[in-house]
Formats: sequence, structure tokens, C-alpha cells
Amino acid sequence: MDEMEEELKCPVCGSFFREPIILPCTHNICLACARNILVQTPDAESPQSSRASGSGVSDYDYLDLDKMSLYSEADSGYGSYGGFASMPTTPCQKSPNGVRVFPPTVPPQPQQHLLPIPGGLPPIPRNSCITCPQCHRSLILDDRGLRGFPKNRVLEGVVDRYQQSKAAALKCQLCEKSPREATVMCEQCDVFYCDPCRLRCHPPRGPLAKHRLVPPAQGRISRRTSPRKISTCTEHELENLSMYCVQCKTPVCYQCLEEGKHSTHEVKALGAMWKLHKVVRDQISHCTVKLRQTTGLMEYCLEVIKENDPSGFLQISDALIRRVHMTEGQWGKGTMTPRMTSDFDLTLDNGPLLQSIHQLDFVQMKVAWFVFDPASAHPDILLSNDNLTVTCNSYDDRVVMGNTAFSRGVHYWEITIDRYDNHPDPAFGIARGDVLKDVMLGKDDKAWAMYVDNNRSWFMHNNSHTNRSDGGIGKGATVGVLLDFTRGILLFLLNDEQQGPVAFEGLEGLYYPAISVNRNVQVTLHTGLPIPDFYTPGDPDPNGSVC
Repeated sequence: MDEMEEELKCPVCGSFFREPIILPCTHNICLACARNILVQTPDAESPQSSRASGSGVSDYDYLDLDKMSLYSEADSGYGSYGGFASMPTTPCQKSPNGVRVFPPTVPPQPQQHLLPIPGGLPPIPRNSCITCPQCHRSLILDDRGLRGFPKNRVLEGVVDRYQQSKAAALKCQLCEKSPREATVMCEQCDVFYCDPCRLRCHPPRGPLAKHRLVPPAQGRISRRTSPRKISTCTEHELENLSMYCVQCKTPVCYQCLEEGKHSTHEVKALGAMWKLHKVVRDQISHCTVKLRQTTGLMEYCLEVIKENDPSGFLQISDALIRRVHMTEGQWGKGTMTPRMTSDFDLTLDNGPLLQSIHQLDFVQMKVAWFVFDPASAHPDILLSNDNLTVTCNSYDDRVVMGNTAFSRGVHYWEITIDRYDNHPDPAFGIARGDVLKDVMLGKDDKAWAMYVDNNRSWFMHNNSHTNRSDGGIGKGATVGVLLDFTRGILLFLLNDEQQGPVAFEGLEGLYYPAISVNRNVQVTLHTGLPIPDFYTPGDPDPNGSVC
């Protein structure tokens, strides 16, 4: 459990969460810390009609950060509410976790404007604004103030259990004099044992062999399990949360359904949705595997850094850097995508499918899916359509690569020309990870490409132009790229016909799909395609065409 300790600490105070509340951006903060970072805005900037409420994300009217800039452009460590002449510039501070936060800047207010709240806490001024210390999204509080935000009881419970597990070691309940530290707990006997007492009083044989022994911390949690706290609605404080609004993704009460904004929304039973969303176990398993792999890579990198031989280090450094970069990019792709099951149990007979998979030969498995990678793109590149469509805002050629690298197998993808103005010459092909991004693909020795205009095409590598072929592109044309590592070749297709001879041979190593375009052309990527029918295993013939 030690690895998750940072997840249980407030981004403002750096301590374990105390009475955490959930902000509309889904980040958490201590209730007391939330009060400490409140600021007050003038009445003119926060009309009552536009104030936010704490009932749901869709109801929040976030402040325009262009008008309300909390951080200076030069990152000077100071922030102020831009345009508010009456508000003094407020120095920025850093929490123990390194998050930039602001101290309260509330000017004195007449007492008649401050409403007391239960518990003896100081009142919250009118027109108060809070900014999330993690994502910096801001909103103005309504008349309920911080009471409008739901409490994160789950996080509060996790913190409580974590702190109790760290407080003191559990003692054996059967030691006669000085109790030794417990090593296990029997769930059936509900007893904590040290090793000697377990061997003496709870031998693993007979009827006791079926008892389940768990670590002491886990046993204490199961022993302390009690009925769940019943949460009340933030809109209707006397009503319990009993249903779940599917559209707003929030628990609601009966009164919300009768007279509130959720009356026309689809709702489901709270208990059913609670169980449904616990498929999070699959994500935990997935993350655990990825964490183990990443930790192994990190330890390996640390050992490589100790290498004192410059030439030996440089032989592997480029590949290692690429691998670390790919691992970093893959962490955010699909790791936390919800994997909820359906509302009913469905059993599939996957036997025939598994048998077919095992019978697939090498040729049948040469299919790969990928998209363009924004992280690899030149800043002038513009991506859309889930990173499948690309254009550029510059008249110069700019490069973008795919998010998947290939080092073996046979791969084929196509690019359709969506727009073609003023006869540009886009380039298509493959590249190393460190290819130049501000020139046409193929200008340096890190890319192998075909560039084509409305009449002809050329192959290009290291700024060497070869094999000019007739046939060009226009709107609606299709360019195909076939990379075959079994023979180490790259060839191109134009409108389903091979364009020129085999473009490049002797290819081996790690390559990314890549293209270069300027603002006169827009293209869309198509992947996961079967190998063209004309292409069959064999060696290139002496004339350069494919057998």
C-alpha cells in the first residue's frame, strides 16, 4: 500500500486528505484547504444568474481564464485577477506537493453580508471563487458555498484505513504474556496469530485446512467492515441518494427525479451501477502489468547509465531512448478506459474463434492499426478525425509520424487525398524516430519516401531523387504504402496500382509510418488493411517489380 500514499494527499497542504470534497473537475481537495484558497470577486463580475452550483459538472459556468488570469505569462510566481483594478496582485505559493496555489485575498467585509454556517467555521464571503490547484479551472460559488460540493466518502475511507494500517503493528491474540506481532489472521476464526501460536493452535490440517489466512492489515479491514454510510443529496439535504443519472453521471435522490433537472434523464438503481463500475478490477490488473514492465525498464536504464564505455553506451542509447519514449506514450493510451460490463450476463463460445486464430499463418497476421501521433508532429501540423486526418498551416512541408513503430512482418496502409490545391507534392513513406520534422519527408537520411505531384512521382532518401514515374494525384486519389520486413523492401501504390519499381531495399530496424504535407493538401489515413491481392511472397525480379 505504500506506493499509493501520494494518491491520498491533498495537493494544497501535502498532508493526508481531511474531509475531502470533489470539485466539478473531479479533483479532490481538503475542505479546510478549499476555504484557504478562496478569493473574492467584485459583484459586477459574478451576477447571480451566472453563478455555479455544486449539483453537477454540466451546471458549472467556468470563468473565462483569458479574462481571469491566475498566472502571469512569464511565470513570475505572481498572479492576479486581470482587469480587476480594485484587487491587489497576490503572490503565488507552492504547496508541499509542488502545486501552485494562492493564499486568501479576501478584503474586509461588513458583517451584515456574511452568513454564519454550522459548526462554528468562519463564514464564506459573497461572490467567492475557487480555482482547482491541479487543473486551474475556476468557478464562482453559489449561496451554499463549499457545502454545494459532494464529500468524497470513498477517499476519506481509504485514507482512514491506510492511516490505521500504518499506525501500529497488530498483536497476536493468543500469546499468554507479551503479545508478539501478528503475521496472519484467520477469517473464519476471526483471530490474529503470530507464527508460533498459528503452528500450535491453528495447524493446516483437518477441518482447519479450509480456513483462509490473510495478512493482518487485510484482516483488520474485513473485521472493521460496517454498513455503508448513507449519503444525502447536495440539492435536497433531507433526501438520500438512491438512483444514478446515466446522462449526468452522478447519484441523485427521489426529489431530483420528481422536480429537478434529472426528471427526463435515464436513471438506474444506485446499487446496480455501483457493482457495474467495479470492473475497475480489470484496469487495476492492466495497470499492474504495465507498471511491472515499466519498473523493469527503469531499472535497466539506471544500470545502463552506469556504463563507462562511451562507444558501448552510444550503441544502444538511441534505441533505449526510443523505447522509453514509446513506453511513456503508451501509458496514457487506453490504460484507464472504462471497461464496464453490460447489464446482463452474456456467455460466448469462443472455441471456434480460438481455433481459427491458432491456425492463422504468418501471411494472414500482417495487419496493424495505428493513427498519427500528435507528439511526433511538427507544430504546424493540424490533426483531426481522431488523429486520422492531417493538414498543415504552413506553406512549407511538415512531417508527422504514426504512433506505432514496425520492425518485422508485412504491413500495408493507405492515404486518401481529401483536398489538393495549387499542385503541392506531399510525401509518403517511413522514417526513424529522429527524422527532421521541418522539411519534406526524405530530405535527410532518416526517411524513405515517395513524393508525388499531379503528374509524376519520385522516390527520395537522403535528398537523393530516383525513379521518376508518370502518374500523379488529385482529390480522391489513394496512395498505398507496403513495408515488407521479410524481404526488407518498401514499395508504393497509386490508385491500387504499383507505382514504379520497388522503391527501397535492405531495410531493417525500427521504422514509423510517416508523411509530409503543407497547407495545400489534406489527407486521411486508413490502416488495418489486408495486403493487396497482387502481392505474394517471393523475391523482386531483376527489373524491380514484385513477383
